[in-house]
Amino acid sequence: MVVSVLRHGLSFLLPIIGVFFIGALPFLFFSNVQGIEAVARLLQSGAIKNALFLNQDLGLYFDAYLHKISVLMGKILTFSNVEYYESQQVKYLFPTILPYFYFSLKLVVSAFFLSVGAAILFALLIKSLPGRIQKTVRFFFFSLESLPDIFLITMIQYMIILVYRNTGELIMPIVHSKQEPIFLLPVLCLAILPTLFIVRTLLFLLDDEDSKVYVEFARAKGIKYSLILYVHMLRNSLISLFYHTKTIYWLMISTLFIIEYIMAIPGITQFMLNNGPTTPDVVTVSVLLMFVPFYIIFTAISYTINFRLGRNEEEAA
Repeated sequence: MVVSVLRHGLSFLLPIIGVFFIGALPFLFFSNVQGIEAVARLLQSGAIKNALFLNQDLGLYFDAYLHKISVLMGKILTFSNVEYYESQQVKYLFPTILPYFYFSLKLVVSAFFLSVGAAILFALLIKSLPGRIQKTVRFFFFSLESLPDIFLITMIQYMIILVYRNTGELIMPIVHSKQEPIFLLPVLCLAILPTLFIVRTLLFLLDDEDSKVYVEFARAKGIKYSLILYVHMLRNSLISLFYHTKTIYWLMISTLFIIEYIMAIPGITQFMLNNGPTTPDVVTVSVLLMFVPFYIIFTAISYTINFRLGRNEEEAA
């Protein structure tokens, strides 16, 4: 039990420490990060047109690097508010960042449930098809997964524009604005790659369940294959699928960055892009917001599932 707690504690703390180390990297390589921040703020305000005059010495400045990490860690551990620069003003990061975080979180959660629901439906339909047709459909789904996410997103936007040019009807707005905020399109785009990934994973898990003794025994007793598939095989596969949630989540986060940039969505990644250059601490805090809640929820659900099934960690893995 103690070993398990230590293991999970380390797996939780090490990524967080890594985020602090990565977020403070400018202080390791540049001699005057405060000067860079000041110039970035002048550029943002329009007071200067370029930063060609800026002369920075490159090197390894471990003292400034470690000092920055300790200061930011101290602020977060003591719940002190972090300051950032925006619109020629120094503001507090909290609660300003929370609406951006909540909007991104709504997109991710909605896309996650949409992708899981769609993937289960597609996987069951594919598994119910005859052998030759099933192979063809599987190949089609696996081929789609190899396409870059930015290609799929731009193609969807292009098709909406094409329909609008030919019919005069805009199916849905493709760029966010205060007059026409968008939600459905980014959710659909965000759910595409996770859906394909879950379909492939779920099919592999169902194939594995198909080879087990209880399936042969149930079929020998005359139980319909569809009933075995929809109830027993699916239930066991979904439990195993849960342990791929981390991969699905990080896949969605990487796509979220592209979607928020292309569609001008006021989310957490857009907030980082706008304010990160003038205040590097924004990047560190934003990444922690996206990582910590998910890890806590995943660990709690994982412990609950293992407890109910009587599994230990090795069996769950």
